[in-house]
Amino acid sequence: MSKPGNDGGAGTDEDPVSPPDPATADPEPATAAGKRPSETPARQRHRRFVDTVGQLLGLLDEAGETVPPERQASLLRGAWDERRQQTLLTIAGLARRALVGRVGEGRPSPMWLDRFLASAADAHDPAVQTIYARMLATETLRPGTVSLAALLHMRTMDAQELTRFTKLAQFAIGNFVVRLKDSFYEKYGLDGEDLFYFEECRLLRSGGSNVKQFPSQIEDRFQTHLLLADRVLRVTAAEPERKLVLPCYRLTAAGTDIAEAMALPVVNEYITQLVELLEKRGYTVAHASIVERGDRNTVARHSRFSEVVSFSQFRGKRRR
Repeated sequence: MSKPGNDGGAGTDEDPVSPPDPATADPEPATAAGKRPSETPARQRHRRFVDTVGQLLGLLDEAGETVPPERQASLLRGAWDERRQQTLLTIAGLARRALVGRVGEGRPSPMWLDRFLASAADAHDPAVQTIYARMLATETLRPGTVSLAALLHMRTMDAQELTRFTKLAQFAIGNFVVRLKDSFYEKYGLDGEDLFYFEECRLLRSGGSNVKQFPSQIEDRFQTHLLLADRVLRVTAAEPERKLVLPCYRLTAAGTDIAEAMALPVVNEYITQLVELLEKRGYTVAHASIVERGDRNTVARHSRFSEVVSFSQFRGKRRR
């Protein structure tokens, strides 16, 4: 799985500012006479389809309530065909259930919603619909989180390609995967050919020798955190001036968003390998279960931390 390339440092992506609410925004400029410019039938149909977005979000606002079939039909009267209507209803329903009891920071921008509709309407595979629903729920909670690039990639990927991407996404820690021995990843069906494919699809940044740096989050000693899907690792050392540097595969913004929306379970053996790697560098590792995330990079609630010791370290302590 080794690949040539230059080292690259960590990067950050800025969240875009959310435009006005789609329910009140005028999707087309008016003419001097107060009328819409002339539209082709195809454009009119597309505009009605885009206008459906605000109505779809009405479904999300009715969290916890049963939406009667006749209400569903009226909400989706602007959709292109019956199959797309049902697909969007299914996705909206899944997202609505994910949002029950949660308060969002606003609503997705009209541009994002336009791209979402165009991408999600043809997602007839249940597994793909679930990914779209998580994206819609995430963007409703925190507008600007899910990139437009992710929606574009989702539109061009079929279920088989998404399944292939899970081989890498299951190891994602935010926007990167720690580089371990090739033999480890090969046990999970991930090889160099997959990595080149993900680069070509722009899910993975080019260059296999990227690194990720973590400065200390506190002053009196070194401490940082690695956030996996449902687990947080606390990495500590006595020296506050330390910087944790990990070789990694860097995901693109689209790859990061899709991997997060897949919500894959943590691979325990991956954590074991990470702990051994960190121990060899003189770090101590503790872990906790994530109960609730604040956002992509923070944890609102977690279980109590407990120290993790690799088998080789445990065996060495017993001998002493």
